[in-house]
Amino acid sequence: MGREFRRPKEGDQPTAGGLDELLADPPVLPTEGPLTGYRDGSRVRRRVYLGLVVGVIGAGVAGKWYVGYLDRQRVVPLPEYRLAAGAELEERPDVMVWTSGLARLGMARQQPGVKAIVLPDRILTLAPGCDHAQVKVNVVDGKTVALDVVLGEIRQRPRE
Repeated sequence: MGREFRRPKEGDQPTAGGLDELLADPPVLPTEGPLTGYRDGSRVRRRVYLGLVVGVIGAGVAGKWYVGYLDRQRVVPLPEYRLAAGAELEERPDVMVWTSGLARLGMARQQPGVKAIVLPDRILTLAPGCDHAQVKVNVVDGKTVALDVVLGEIRQRPRE
């Protein structure tokens, strides 16, 4: 069967180091429970979590900056129009008159674009620095009831 355990006495020989022997002087270890290792690793875990949070925030800031950078670098091409053979630009009006109904109308500085839209109660033109614009208008009984700018910037002035 097994041997009986007894504590070494003052004059006994130290253990010979076999695998079935107990230590003569066991080391002092914390015996607080099985979660001691989990608690000891908390400092490293906090650093890893902090690194992940900083990385996610840094990636978001860098992505936002890059999208802004790409937007600043973007060049919007202007549409190119060709008139039919024999058409004269001087004869072509650059003002559009709209008197009734719902419409989506466009203006452009480039020839042969429309420079102004004349409504019954106001005149719409392109804002300075804007090359093209689109507006939705609804004119009922000689009065503009709805005006929405879809694209670009416009200036309005009352019609005399």
